Amino acid sequence: MVFDRKFEQITDRLLIRPLTTWDAEELHEILGDPVVMARIPSGASGSLDETKKRLTKIIESYELHGYGLWAVLRRDNGRLIGECGIIPVEGKGPEVEIAYQFSRSSWGRGYATESAKECLRYGLDELGMDRIIGITYPDHGASRRVMEKAGMSYVGTGFYYRHEMVVYEILRNP
Repeated sequence: MVFDRKFEQITDRLLIRPLTTWDAEELHEILGDPVVMARIPSGASGSLDETKKRLTKIIESYELHGYGLWAVLRRDNGRLIGECGIIPVEGKGPEVEIAYQFSRSSWGRGYATESAKECLRYGLDELGMDRIIGITYPDHGASRRVMEKAGMSYVGTGFYYRHEMVVYEILRNP
């Protein structure tokens, strides 16, 4: 799958675009926050250098897979508030999952749901994926609500990232 370097998705309130090395400091405010990253298996970035290494891997995934995590910015002020996108499960696939992390200041405003809907639409309609899953800890109610509001259906549990997780899915042709 070839990555479209001009990729840009616009929703009512958000701009979704590829992450760049210029995003490192703003992204570190999110990935370096232990509260934001408490439910993410990789955990918080301990330093800006660690965030830069993660960012390099994200950018490499665009070329390798044709998709990845994208920057999510508010359209009204241009501020990077999170990342959302489609990634290979556990970094290797073959399944793909929706993933998202947002700054605490943007929680509870529907940004995760709005961006997840657009990323899922893009994966199914533009990239032609047949199935995208969502994975989270069983007690992570906020993430489960995002997946449900984005149109995903609960399908059960599975062992991912060395933990028992709940699994949601969305299908191109249900």
